Amino acid sequence: MLIVAGLAGIAFWGLFQLLDNLKEPGLLRTTKAAAVKGCGSLDDHKDAPRLCPQFLCQKALIDRKLAALDSRFDMVAGEGPYPQPVVRGTIVGTGQSFECTLAELKVTDAKIIERPTN
Repeated sequence: MLIVAGLAGIAFWGLFQLLDNLKEPGLLRTTKAAAVKGCGSLDDHKDAPRLCPQFLCQKALIDRKLAALDSRFDMVAGEGPYPQPVVRGTIVGTGQSFECTLAELKVTDAKIIERPTN
């Protein structure tokens, strides 16, 4: 009986840990698409005001085919209060710089601002 109760306790602990992790902001990628999780509101998680603009920008770049689905991004920390109205960074390995303009939690513009010269 104690073993079953112990296993049930561990299972419930794992379930609650999983549910808590679903609230953390993140960029989820499959082989065909990208999705942002944990960014329904900036109040959803303590890191949401800092991370959500970055993840939303990355998703917009991928959705607009300006970056490959497996791209890695180096985000430039902005100044001022969050959420930042403009998010900037580079796509690692390509040297391309990008810029996204946000209004609330919506990307209004995502573009490559510098192309590498050959």
